[in-house]
Amino acid sequence: MNALLMAAGSACAAWAGMAVLCFQSASQRRRLGLREQGGREQGCFILAGTVLIAISLAAAVGADGSQFGVLLWLCQTGMLGMALICSLPFARTAVTASARLAALLAPLSLAAASWM
Repeated sequence: MNALLMAAGSACAAWAGMAVLCFQSASQRRRLGLREQGGREQGCFILAGTVLIAISLAAAVGADGSQFGVLLWLCQTGMLGMALICSLPFARTAVTASARLAALLAPLSLAAASWM
């Protein structure tokens, strides 16, 4: 159960981190009709996305060890990244809502895994 919660937390953190980084791209923001961001605001979001992806890697390694955990993480981020790329142009609000939910669920599932 602990490894399952860690893997779920890893997936949630990866989804949220990739969505945050995707929404920070200037070309993506222009294509989606979002306003331009200032340097400091954009830097904070890029840092948050990077930290979420690092947490995702740490959780995957914590779930299955250093050898299989990295493989799990690469497969997770690859499949989630493909889903993000395919769904973002057509369902921006759904991607935004799911990324916010994933950013909330990631620390909760990791805390539950460490508590058990």
